[in-house]
Amino acid sequence: MLRSEVGSWHVPIPHLTDVLHRSSHHWRRPVALASALGATVLALLLLLAVVMVAVNPAIPNAELIRAHLMNAP
Repeated sequence: MLRSEVGSWHVPIPHLTDVLHRSSHHWRRPVALASALGATVLALLLLLAVVMVAVNPAIPNAELIRAHLMNAP
């Protein structure tokens, strides 16, 4: 009885064309757009931080700003 029950099960397996069709416009979804926007903003912040560290000696009063930030509550 168990074999006949298990033998009657049919698991639908999607075709490759169905899977590709469903994921073809994934970038238009709001979650993907927000994720891409967030990643871009984080990359720009990282780039800005690297530039600030690289040109730190050229910034006027940089040592004063650093001391103020280190002693901030």
